[in-house]
Amino acid sequence: MLIGALIGIVFLVKTAYANPLDLPSYAFTKPAIKEAYAFAKLDSDKLTGLPCNCGCGGDAAGHGGRLHSRGLIDCFTLGDINNGGEWDSHASECGLCYEDALYAKSLYEEGKTKDEIKVILEEKYSSQKISDNTVY
Repeated sequence: MLIGALIGIVFLVKTAYANPLDLPSYAFTKPAIKEAYAFAKLDSDKLTGLPCNCGCGGDAAGHGGRLHSRGLIDCFTLGDINNGGEWDSHASECGLCYEDALYAKSLYEEGKTKDEIKVILEEKYSSQKISDNTVY
């Protein structure tokens, strides 16, 4: 009876901490980050070609020495994660990246095309100005 209970507990613990998508540990920092990394794993083609607006596409020095060239997907992966690529922690630390990925996901769910989403993301940031005011 005791052994059966222990086996049940082990099964419950393994099920509770299951990671069927093999997401990196930093993807579990927040539910939204986990959702964004899962989207990058399952639908990487939908993030390829979408603009990233945090500066990683033009500022390699400020983004881990790597210039992101494939679009928003580069904020999540180094290469194709489903074919030997590796995870990139950038999006887990950058609200713009994971929030834009989730925004794109919601737009896809509304039936928008990749081209429409690209325009929406470009327009979202085209009118924003970075403040010259010091925050501290």
